[in-house]
Amino acid sequence: IQIDVESFVNSFRPDVMEAVYSWARGSKFHQIMEMTQVFEGSLIRAIRRLEEVLQQLILASQSIGETQLEAKLEEAVSKIKRDIVFAASLYL
Repeated sequence: IQIDVESFVNSFRPDVMEAVYSWARGSKFHQIMEMTQVFEGSLIRAIRRLEEVLQQLILASQSIGETQLEAKLEEAVSKIKRDIVFAASLYL
């Protein structure tokens, strides 16, 4: 498989990482939206996908007996899974 390394590296969005980190630290949604130029839906989707990946990592750490890693991942999930991002509907 041929991979263009430069385009792969450029596909990462560091501004989204900073916004998600702020979200995990307890910032309000309107505050993290001011930090980035992405659409609200794109940011919500990124945070939800991160939660899905963390859930899969929790299952993997359980299967290999890494209880400390599992606890850290569960803590990370508890910090990002809150408020409007995980509401059943955005039309409240």
